[in-house]
Amino acid sequence: MQTLTEKRVFGSKFGTTALFVASETGLVEVSVSADQIGEFGLAHRGAVQTVAVDNRGVLIGTDDDNDVLHSVPDTDDESRTVQSREFSPLGDTFNQAVTVGWGPGGPVAADAGTVFEWSREGGDWHRLGETEGVRAVDGELVAASNGVYRLGDDGLEHVGLSDVRDVAGHGTPLAATADGLFALGNGWQRVETGAFDRVASDGHGHAHAMGPSGLMRHTEGEAGSVVDSPWESDELPVGSPAVDVAYGSGIVAAITENGTLCVDAGDGWRHQLLGVAGVSGLAVGPGQSEK
Repeated sequence: MQTLTEKRVFGSKFGTTALFVASETGLVEVSVSADQIGEFGLAHRGAVQTVAVDNRGVLIGTDDDNDVLHSVPDTDDESRTVQSREFSPLGDTFNQAVTVGWGPGGPVAADAGTVFEWSREGGDWHRLGETEGVRAVDGELVAASNGVYRLGDDGLEHVGLSDVRDVAGHGTPLAATADGLFALGNGWQRVETGAFDRVASDGHGHAHAMGPSGLMRHTEGEAGSVVDSPWESDELPVGSPAVDVAYGSGIVAAITENGTLCVDAGDGWRHQLLGVAGVSGLAVGPGQSEK
């Protein structure tokens, strides 16, 4: 297995973005500049099931007793390395988080059937509601086996569909289901047939979705939105199938079963084998501008 520390030189005109890969080995943090893959290493050791990141920090769900951990946002300290990232538990114990996310009010986590939101005032998890088979959280949306839910002031609101595997909550909402890929326009509209497991978007017309038949993409153009214009097949430059896909900081990234990270900043995919096993998820950070 490759070492989990590699260094490369970035071009001076680009800032950097941190990518996070959840795996059985641990949480791998990867620095990229545009599509140039740089230093990577273990930011947290031990199996990580799920990861989410935005400008409020990094959330992970682990196999430890303190199951949901939080790392504060990066500072401008250039001496920090991926190995020096510190995580702190949220609450005393969480009952095996299957997914974490950043909701409008802060951290959100769910076990197999209940969704919780972190209360900063009370310093504990507040129950939002119960569902069947929670799979993912993105923004204010929750994907579950019995449909899509919206996070609200009064708890969870069911907003349609069934057997939902993933959601993209920014821009036009998207849902990956066993019956197709759906976009929320005038109600939920099927934009692609077949089963889909993951979906991600940048909220501005660019999106990717994946399932047993492979990876598909939508690129904003004259044809219009993700609802009105066609999707097309995309192919990673590696033989291993994709496990997850994510957007952020002007790039799209995908991670494969054998731990290969693929990054596209607009000029095609570049890739790097990270050397980790049991990959379960991927998240892209907000990025930092070049000084």
